[in-house]
Amino acid sequence: AWFSLSGLFPARAADAPPADAQSAVSQPNIALYYGSRIPWDELAAFDIAVVEPDHVILPFKAGTVPSAGPGLLGQRTELLAYLSVGEIHPSRAYFRDLPEAWRAGRNTAWGSVVIDQSQPGWPAWFMDKAVRPLWRAGYRGFFLDTLDSFNLFAKTDAERAAQTEGLARVITAIKREFPQAKLIFNRGFEVLPRVHELAYAVAAESLFQGWDAGAQRYREVPQADREWLLAQLNRVRSEYHLPVLAIDYVAPENRELARRTAQSIAELGFVPWVSNPALDALGVGAIEVMPRKVMVVYDGSGTDFGITFEQAFRFLAMPLNYLGYVVEMREVRQPLPDYPLAGRYAGMAVMFSSDEAQPAFEPLLKAALAQGVKVAFVGDFGLAGEVLSRLLGLRAGAPTAPSAQLSIALQDRLIGFEAQPLPDRRGFRPLGAEGGTPLLQLRNERGENMDAAAFMPWGGYVLRPYSIALLPANKGQRWVVQPIEFLRRALALPDMPVPDVTTESGRRLMMMHVDGDGFASRAELPGTPYSGEVLQRDILEKYRIPATVSVIEGETSRDGLYASQSPALEAVARKIFALPWVEIASHSFSHPFRWSKAEESAAGEATETYTLPIPNYRFDLTREVNGSVDYINKRLAPPGKKVKMFFWTGDCNPDDDAIEKTYEEQLLNLNGGETWITRAEASLTLVSPVGIKKGAYWQIYSANQNENVYTNLWTGPFYGFERVIETFQMTERPYRLKPIDVYFHMYSATKRASLSALHKALDWALAQRVMNIYASEYSAKAMDFMHVVVARPVGRPGEWRVRGAGDLRTLRMSAALPAPDFARSTGLAGYRQDNDGSDSGGQRYLHLAGGEAVVAVAAPGAGARDGVPFLTEANARVASASRDADGMALELAGHLPITFTLANVAACRVSADGKPLSGRTAGTETSYALAQDGTAKITVQCRR
Repeated sequence: AWFSLSGLFPARAADAPPADAQSAVSQPNIALYYGSRIPWDELAAFDIAVVEPDHVILPFKAGTVPSAGPGLLGQRTELLAYLSVGEIHPSRAYFRDLPEAWRAGRNTAWGSVVIDQSQPGWPAWFMDKAVRPLWRAGYRGFFLDTLDSFNLFAKTDAERAAQTEGLARVITAIKREFPQAKLIFNRGFEVLPRVHELAYAVAAESLFQGWDAGAQRYREVPQADREWLLAQLNRVRSEYHLPVLAIDYVAPENRELARRTAQSIAELGFVPWVSNPALDALGVGAIEVMPRKVMVVYDGSGTDFGITFEQAFRFLAMPLNYLGYVVEMREVRQPLPDYPLAGRYAGMAVMFSSDEAQPAFEPLLKAALAQGVKVAFVGDFGLAGEVLSRLLGLRAGAPTAPSAQLSIALQDRLIGFEAQPLPDRRGFRPLGAEGGTPLLQLRNERGENMDAAAFMPWGGYVLRPYSIALLPANKGQRWVVQPIEFLRRALALPDMPVPDVTTESGRRLMMMHVDGDGFASRAELPGTPYSGEVLQRDILEKYRIPATVSVIEGETSRDGLYASQSPALEAVARKIFALPWVEIASHSFSHPFRWSKAEESAAGEATETYTLPIPNYRFDLTREVNGSVDYINKRLAPPGKKVKMFFWTGDCNPDDDAIEKTYEEQLLNLNGGETWITRAEASLTLVSPVGIKKGAYWQIYSANQNENVYTNLWTGPFYGFERVIETFQMTERPYRLKPIDVYFHMYSATKRASLSALHKALDWALAQRVMNIYASEYSAKAMDFMHVVVARPVGRPGEWRVRGAGDLRTLRMSAALPAPDFARSTGLAGYRQDNDGSDSGGQRYLHLAGGEAVVAVAAPGAGARDGVPFLTEANARVASASRDADGMALELAGHLPITFTLANVAACRVSADGKPLSGRTAGTETSYALAQDGTAKITVQCRR
């Protein structure tokens, strides 16, 4: 499902009823975006998205995520192509074929040629050159623009009638050939009497706020112009019963005016879209997308390993992921974005690897500040002293003589999180957070102050070394500032439901996945069995929980290192893969140790091989991914069972072309990341983000590291994997940062000590309240996390709309917000509150029943509706949920015998698959247990 939006959004309902029967809620949400870098994820919040087709790359690359352009077609979001009918711009590919006789004039404001619509051959030419190519590309609707451009040259009634007749012939030709095409007319009031029955909706620009192209400025629409346009639009709605789209123009930085304008339009019963004149900003409609991307700016000079080991990514991505945001990494020397930042980014986080000034950063910072995008600096500003005052309003003094004494004059509770601040005399300089709130203030013996950390009206900053402290002898790093809370407050991130990959149905997720290394190894046990045999007997068949197991083809096949042992090894693999609760993965052909170096060796750029020494083998990406998968499917997998995943090997740092191979095979991918926080290494710097984007592709990280780290690369102690329990605990409190991942290699089954550690880890994990899933299910949820879109209806506080959560079924929101109001929410099966001990007072984990939901919370002081039954937790996913006046119905799907808990059902009848259930009640909650796994249909009847 993650390969295209077809898996994320169910098929769209039938077209809306006529406008006079519509409420503002039932009308389609429409967005227009004509820029070149199309925000596909955000546009998925809308029912209809209109794009400039020249900015959509064709053909689409198979397997890209998310599907771009017409990949949206036929799903919840329908894609319409912009199509100018009355004018053609010289940039259009077909402009050169336009007959000279058809060119009736010029629109100097836009540099286009106005078309004589009365030409007999015009409809057929336009269909051939403009419409059919777009239809073949996959578009199933068109936004017809410039329908009134003929008024630039047609001055008599007869001339205007001829032009109107020509327009009607063009529109009729489109619908005759493509009757299912959705057509949105931009104005075209003159032609509507002839062809209104062919229109899906009618649009008009500048109802309240407009753009003066001549003066190049925004303006409020004069009252007389507004009244004329209102009369036209009301006629469209009342006489033709068509939805009306009102497009207004407001500067991107004036977001509040855009919201008020959209609300004013909606209150008139029209569909609003408020954006900039170029329509390359993510504007405000009847809903406003809550941006979930944070731009992270770095200088690219800190490592030779790409962004994987950039400190900006390593340290900032995880806290932002926890807060519900996806990072978009931007090297400071990249060209400035050619689109507005406001509305598209929730904020900008900046972390440079040195204290050198970054001249290329100033224009980007100016753009962010001018558009009201909050900025958080972690480490250094990358700006000269005078720029700090000019752009950031900081009072920056020149460095003075070295201080003999430096003391802490003020320290906020956010400072001193994992390490206390140590005043650095060498880095001291007078600095004042004018108009801000200092978090850490240093003072020297001369009475000079340095505000080393502060929240500011534009965001906030915490300077080096008061952001992250480097431990002596290069023993690691520790956060001095509390990173999660600092970023939340500095970027002014709003309280809203955010997607969560750690939890489902109120329980912490748990998986087990096995890298194939050591499959040919013999265990130090009686009879020296293969590691796979021990794994099957002592782990897989004992616990019988979902497990994803991989092999390295170069270890098991006749073409690998152990050709003589291949028949025996393959037989072991077949037995493991035949277990019903085992999912199959590939761990490559030759186990590359360093992916980029292996590719260089294949290209003759490196002399070492960087893979297992397989005879006569030269590294080949297709062989590693596609070939290994084909081998497992044909030689090892039982009938009806195929490889679902690819586990990265070695440094787990593949380039984007390697990740692309997994996409081509429609495989989910996993591994990488450096999550191994323990009590001995107690720092959030050792907790990795959900994944990393490389080019157009996502690599999903494992939830925590494997036993290699805990056993010091298998130098001992061999029972070291016991300490993964500490990792599980420390990624649970005070923040649930990760699911539980019992992740190890085959050679963990070769020693008694490592096998014992594995048992301890599994026994501890299974004693928790968990929901067991396969690694592929986690990876699919992580892919969803990157693309889920959250929007809020304009003028409806306390309500959010969520799309894209097909595999990810949990939203997390602060318990400080009111509880969900089930009467106003849809697609919500229930929630569980977790009092996690953090300063926030806990979190609520909301259980989604599908790929789309409306989450509404009770109005402040009103309280949620009492006594409504809902699901609090289960060890199975919610496949579906519905409510009526008598109760609710749930369909649960799990891998183990199903257990679940309902709230407020003491006076209700609860049944599973039609059979009455009795449960154990404690307070307002009642718990139930079923003997079967798989799917169960739960019915709750509460008629009083």
